[in-house]
Amino acid sequence: MADGVALQGLFTDVCSTLARAGFDVASASAAEGTGLKVRQEQDAVVVGWLPSPELDPVGRQVAEYEGIRAALRQALLEILTQAGYAVQADRHSGEVRIKPVES
Repeated sequence: MADGVALQGLFTDVCSTLARAGFDVASASAAEGTGLKVRQEQDAVVVGWLPSPELDPVGRQVAEYEGIRAALRQALLEILTQAGYAVQADRHSGEVRIKPVES
C-alpha cells in the first residue's frame, strides 16, 4: 500500500506532467463533468476521460467513443511511461493507473 504523502506527491507530479504535455487537467472532484480527470485512489493515481455532450450532437445514450478512448489511452501511456512512471491501462474502463515506483 502506498503512503499518503507519496501518493499525493505522485498525484501532483502526474498532473504537472500532463499539463506540460498540453492536457487540460482537472481533478475528478472538479465541478466540470467532462474532460481529462485525475483522481487519487488508495494505491494509485488514476487518469480517465469523460466526453463532452458536444461530441455527440445527436445525443445517443450509448455513444462510447472507443476510438477516442483508445487514442487517448495510448497517448497517456506513452507520455507517462516516457516520464518514468509505472503505468498500466485498463482497457475496459479506458483509465490509466499510475503506481508509485517502489524504491
